[in-house]
Formats: sequence, structure tokens, C-alpha cells
Amino acid sequence: MVHRKPSRINRFVSTLLKRLLKLLLLTLAVLFALYLRITLTREHRAAVLEVPENPQPPPRRAPDTLRLLTYNIAHGRGPNLGAKNTDGGNETEKRERLIRIGQEIQALGADIVFLQEVDFNCWWSHNMDQAAIIAEAAGFETIVRQRNIDSGLPVFRRYDFGNALLSRLPISEVSRLKLPAYSELEAIFAGNHDGLVAKIQLSEEEEILVVGLHLEVRSEDVRVEAAAEIIGLQRETSLPMLLMGDFNSTPPGMPDAQTSAVGQNTIELLESFGEFQRRPIRGQGTHHDFTFPSEAPRRTIDWILPDRNWRIQEYRVVRGMQQSDHLPVLSTVRKR
Repeated sequence: MVHRKPSRINRFVSTLLKRLLKLLLLTLAVLFALYLRITLTREHRAAVLEVPENPQPPPRRAPDTLRLLTYNIAHGRGPNLGAKNTDGGNETEKRERLIRIGQEIQALGADIVFLQEVDFNCWWSHNMDQAAIIAEAAGFETIVRQRNIDSGLPVFRRYDFGNALLSRLPISEVSRLKLPAYSELEAIFAGNHDGLVAKIQLSEEEEILVVGLHLEVRSEDVRVEAAAEIIGLQRETSLPMLLMGDFNSTPPGMPDAQTSAVGQNTIELLESFGEFQRRPIRGQGTHHDFTFPSEAPRRTIDWILPDRNWRIQEYRVVRGMQQSDHLPVLSTVRKR
């Protein structure tokens, strides 16, 4: 038997493969380190308040009424039901849609706006800060960004989106309201459908709490657990409270209502607690109250629920806005 030494070509190939393997392992290590950095620092980005350089002081006298708007903007992808986040046109078309949303909000004269499914830095929307674009077009200088999903990799694919609150009144304090998770593993590695709590100054002496919510879409059980957390928050504060957002829940007596495993419903639980009011009043809902989908709506899942400190003067679904698969809800409230 004749033993031959490896040829020069074989040695070259072997060396090249080893170097490529080392490079691959180094690249994976760097990417994992970047991912860990984003994951471990996301608490610092969970709820961030942005105010103008020279913020206006709170009014000496509280306004007689507040005009509120909640709107799920569906990542700026447009009104098509079932569309992917990558849909909705190119970067210019998406930006123009966001500007139209801002202009429509400005025309409604809202004082406080709560937006859901807002991208702050996502690859599918060209890494645009959608909250900033809408705020500028609507004439708001005060912005709160609350992240539900904050994961991915810089430069490659970032998943950074959640809720945004715009206010014409000063905001003194913001925090994230941690809510029960549909998946604990998902919450650890990507994020969760949490809420936003903002303390807003009506005047030098009066403050209110605005709680913004985009509840879990996959489970009424998880939504009911979230409602219990919200009730606990209301019991702990002496400030007037407003709930706003996409609750993903329809009460019994309206189309597509759901209940938990023990027969509870999120909206019904909040109302039966005795502190929160809803419109339409139980048993009086019609197709005019449907908020989803925006084309041929058939469900009511977007809500503004003031507590008993408020008198509801106006409450309606805004039919003219077709920039999302949700319709906005507008309400005017007056403090009792």
C-alpha cells in the first residue's frame, strides 16, 4: 500500500474551510451579542417621553372638555384586511399614508391621541419612526413611545413597535403597565402586549391618568387577566382615569363576542366593575359602532372607557378615515 501526502490543493481547501468556519462562528457570536444587547437594554426603551425643547407649562385653568382619539394604524400598511406588514407600498407611499393620518387627526381637533401598532424602527417599514411622522403632521410636540415588541438585530432586521401617545397637554410622568403574557418565552425574547400609563397635567393643580392599551389578540383569557390588572390600577389611584385603545374584545350581545374559559369577557368585566363607562351602552350597539375591519366593519374592538369622574358628551366611530384596517374612535368628555 502506498501512502501519499495530501496534495497542496487539499491542504488549501482544508485551511480555507477552517477559516470560513471560524469566520462564521465569529459572525454568529457578534450577532448574538448584538441581539442580547438589544434584549437586555429594552427596559430603558419600554416607555419614553419626548417633550419639546421649551415645553409649555400646564394651563392655569383646566380645559372644560377633552377630545380623545384612539386609532390602530396597522403599521402604516393600509386598509387591506389580512395584509402583511411588508405590504402597503414603497417607502414614499407609506410615508405619505402616515402624513395623511396625521392630517386627519389634526382636522378632528383631538387633545389626546393614542395610537397602536406604531413602528419606531422596523425593517418592514424602512426603519421609519412612524410616531414622529404622524405627530409632526398632526401638530403634536409631545410624544410617548411605549414598546411592545423590541427585538431583532441592528442593521439587519429590527422589530421595534408598539403604542404611541400624543398630547397637547403636558405629560409629567410615563410608565409601562406590565400585563399578563400569552407566552412567557415570547415575552422574554421579543416582548409582550403591555400597556402605557401617562400622567397628564390638566392644570397646575389637576392631573389625570391616561391608560393606553393594545391587548393580546390571541386569547380572551389573557385579555380578562389584563382587565383585572387595570381594575387593580384604578383602585390604587385617586386620579381620574381614561382607558383608550384596541382591546381586541367585543362584549356579549355584539357580533363576534368571546368569553374566557370561565365565561368572562374583558369589556363586560371592566364595565361591571362599576367604575368604567362604555358606549354604546349595553344592549344598544348597532353597526354604526363597529370599528373593524375598516372596509365593511363587523366588530367593535376599539374603545375609549372613561371612569366615573367623566361625563361622555360625544362618542363616535370616525367613518371617513380609511388609512388602516381599523376605524378610529373619537370621544369628547367633561370632568364631573
